[in-house]
Amino acid sequence: MNKLSVSRSFLSLLLGCCLLAFSAAAQTTVKVSGVVKDRLDKAMSGVSVTVQGNAKLGTQTNDKGEFSITVSTTDALVFSYVGYQSVTRPVSNTIYFEVVLDAAQGSQEEVVVVGFGKAKKVSLVGAQSSVNVQDLKQPVANLSTVLAGRISGIVGVQRTGLPGENAGDLWIRGISTFGPNSTGALVIIDGVQGRDLNSLDPEDIASFTILKDASATAVYGVAGANGVILINTKRGKTAKPVLKFNYNQGVTAFTKLPELTGAASYMNLRNEARLASGLGAEYAQAYIDSTMAGNQPYLYPNVDWMKEIFKEAGGTRRFNFSASGGSENANYYVALAYYDEQSLLRNDGSQGYESNQRFKRYNFTSNISMNWTKTTKFDLGIQGYITNLNTPGVNAQAAFRDVMVTTPILYPKMYPGNLVPGINAANAQRNPYEEITQTGYVNTASNQVYSNARITQDLAAITPGLTVYGLFSFDAYNTQVISRTRQRNTYKMDPVNPYNADGSVNLLPVITNGSDNLNYGRANGGNRSYYLETALNYDRAFGKNHRVTGLMLFNQRSYIDAFAADLTASLPYRSMGLAGRGTYAYKEKYFAELNFGYNGSENFAPEKRFGFFPSIGVGWVLSKEKFFEPISNVFQFFKLRYSDGLVGSGAGGRRFGYLTIVSDASTVPGFNWGNGQSNQGSGGGVQVQDFGAAVQWSKSRKQDLGIEFKTFNSKLSVIVDFFKEHRTGVFLQRASLPSYVGLVNNPYGNLGVIDNAGFDATIETSQFHWGNTKWDFRGTITYNRDKIIENDQPVQPFPYMERRGFNSLSTYGYTAMGLFADQKEIDNAPDQTPLGGRPRPGDIRYKDLNSDGLINNLDISRIGNGDVPNLIYGLGANVEWKRFYIGVFFQGSDGAQRLLTGDGIIPFNNSTGPERSNLLTIAEDRWTEANPNPNAFYPRLAYGNAANRNNAVASSWWIKDISFVRLKTLAMGYNLPDKWVKRAGFKSAQVYAQGFNLIYWSPFKLWDPELNTGNGAIYPNIRTFSVGLEFTL
Repeated sequence: MNKLSVSRSFLSLLLGCCLLAFSAAAQTTVKVSGVVKDRLDKAMSGVSVTVQGNAKLGTQTNDKGEFSITVSTTDALVFSYVGYQSVTRPVSNTIYFEVVLDAAQGSQEEVVVVGFGKAKKVSLVGAQSSVNVQDLKQPVANLSTVLAGRISGIVGVQRTGLPGENAGDLWIRGISTFGPNSTGALVIIDGVQGRDLNSLDPEDIASFTILKDASATAVYGVAGANGVILINTKRGKTAKPVLKFNYNQGVTAFTKLPELTGAASYMNLRNEARLASGLGAEYAQAYIDSTMAGNQPYLYPNVDWMKEIFKEAGGTRRFNFSASGGSENANYYVALAYYDEQSLLRNDGSQGYESNQRFKRYNFTSNISMNWTKTTKFDLGIQGYITNLNTPGVNAQAAFRDVMVTTPILYPKMYPGNLVPGINAANAQRNPYEEITQTGYVNTASNQVYSNARITQDLAAITPGLTVYGLFSFDAYNTQVISRTRQRNTYKMDPVNPYNADGSVNLLPVITNGSDNLNYGRANGGNRSYYLETALNYDRAFGKNHRVTGLMLFNQRSYIDAFAADLTASLPYRSMGLAGRGTYAYKEKYFAELNFGYNGSENFAPEKRFGFFPSIGVGWVLSKEKFFEPISNVFQFFKLRYSDGLVGSGAGGRRFGYLTIVSDASTVPGFNWGNGQSNQGSGGGVQVQDFGAAVQWSKSRKQDLGIEFKTFNSKLSVIVDFFKEHRTGVFLQRASLPSYVGLVNNPYGNLGVIDNAGFDATIETSQFHWGNTKWDFRGTITYNRDKIIENDQPVQPFPYMERRGFNSLSTYGYTAMGLFADQKEIDNAPDQTPLGGRPRPGDIRYKDLNSDGLINNLDISRIGNGDVPNLIYGLGANVEWKRFYIGVFFQGSDGAQRLLTGDGIIPFNNSTGPERSNLLTIAEDRWTEANPNPNAFYPRLAYGNAANRNNAVASSWWIKDISFVRLKTLAMGYNLPDKWVKRAGFKSAQVYAQGFNLIYWSPFKLWDPELNTGNGAIYPNIRTFSVGLEFTL
């Protein structure tokens, strides 16, 4: 063998040894250990710990949740337990693991958020509901617009779709108070009260829960009277860094735009109304023909104002980036988000500024958790947003309202040379197109910072299960408004000589002191709040059958309006309180809970400043009883629970209502004694503006009976709650005091009493297979009915006039009996002239409720429910097939009614003159002598307020049903194949499309039924269709 062969053999041997050594090093066996806990931070025994791909190699955790196992550094450990989601963790260089297992969604072992803490779902005795946060990820700016129908107990309505102003109205279990009292729920984000749920990006939300009964809300005392919304943002987990990107972009359009009459129809109807009112026709046929010919648009205008001020489509876009991960001692979650929405308002490109309404928001979220020691944890959260809202110089809602008073023939959109049409120097019937494109712009820049720091100390050294924590939060909000607006000169055509000799339009000046230059104005606002919370927690199991928990908590909040308008408002708003809770569970079968809140507010006199609000709750899992076994194949789980307690409210009325307010009345005449004639003199002295009253907390007793069960092998889950609430001491101004008492303002008192009762339910399935597809369904329903028991109003002359016994938003007016067919029917009917003028055939006939032969204010009674529904329901379904998925959700509303009222809705009955009344196309459906349809939408037409007075009063004729069913969301997507994803360097990726507010069905046809308007003069709601891409690294 030559030297070269020996050398090669030696090198080969050396290389082989190196590779073998490297391989051995790479696969070094190590002994690893750790602990497994649940979301309550409690040790889990019996958890299976196995090597991925080798289930035979494994162990289990002991009673303390601890384990140890010898494995290779290239292995991965799988942690699994019945009813919990498995977790896989690579070994690598880790020798000690801290693992947290999440219960399977819907499992009774699932850990849910409760007031000031967490608990297992099976142990709950209070009424609460939650939603899958994936359902919140919709192409909208505000979370409040997506909740109705998705969560049982939520009543929600979206009143407008205008960007930056399109938040929804929300109530928990409906409205349970009245008068000048807040009806909204308490919002708590990451443990801090008073934050804005609409400020969050949905990608950053980890959980969303509502608390509905006294057992769930009593610990919040005065703040929880109207229910509580709990939101927790995402936090990191011990794992390698995960980067997530999500981008979507969409187009928007109106769900329904009010339809206005064209020029010819408007003029014919106006002539008809004038003739019916004893006036002459205003438009000759030649004038109508010239208008419709369209060859002289400045002299004979024919303008579709809806088309002129609105585009066909707007746009939205959203981007979110997040990074999360962590090690044994520190976890993190950070995210950035961007949202941009443009309205459908038109913009004049010839102007040197942007006047379209546009809303932008930039969110940032940062949550860091650290284990300083084995017993000390620290959490820091810093979140916030920056918003920018650009609007026309005249508010878009005002411009939309002006459409209802600007007829299609009044003037053209603009005159040549971009000159603005006008009518008179008072700027009446202002040009809607000018308002949104020619008046400049207003820019509002706002920013909000939320910060909270929490430190938690385990006191197991004192006694097992004892912990203490402290939380401090500082929130600051600032806003700056910059106005660059103008009022331009306006013109109108000379009616005598409309054209100059050269054929150009001959314009006369109307407003002459206007300017084409933009003016400047500014305004500032802001506030800040401080929140302090500290609590002692106890959670301990005694043996296998007993578990006891306890909570004692102190909190204090201070809110300061940094730009208050007066001395009273400038004083800090402060509250403080104690909260306590004790629970006991036996064999996870019987549960009992006691809660209390003890709260104080600066709004009451010192001796009445604090209130005590206790509650109790019990639960019983019948399905664990032996007597239940015969039907356990039908109901795999069955539970009853009941709660009863008090919650309070300190809001409503004027601030510091216990103080008497006096003012300098030196300009008010005094009194001269013995004059005999004029008793007024000079030097009035002091005047009492408001008398103080010994107001105190209003209290609400809430009762709830809950039933929960699972059937069909636990595939179908049902939760039903029946609730009743009795609220006393509601803040009201006294209405029973007669005016001759001589008070400047009636004093406030704890005078009102109101009841609220109903039920809510959630029905859902776990995912099940049907052929090659996977399905799941979820439905919710919420029903409530409130009833005023006492409102301090004087006793009414007739029982039907009484407002006690009806819901707080009831509408009152006259009861319509149809339309008068002829003069004979009018002569034989009760006298309606007290309403103003004599009725004529085709007018509305009213019911004489007291049979006195007159129709007057003694015939007013309840005629409608009001515009907030008492029934909300939703139904959704999701389907998966291979890598495709589709989800659909319908939302329904019932029980709401709208009273039609306002300019434009009753033809030629504008508050400032009949000529200032545009018409909806439905005006064609009216009573006429030629077609005396008793079921027409409109009675006979009339011209002017006097001629319309009989028909224009509030009556049941104008009450319309605004119930609806809406295809709220439709989503579909495709998860890209693994080989494509890995080739691109991603962990996962999907493309998707979403539709929001796509279509609705309603008996109400004039505009979107959710809009808060009696004449359609509100910027409409919008539908959105978007496409997007999401991937993780």
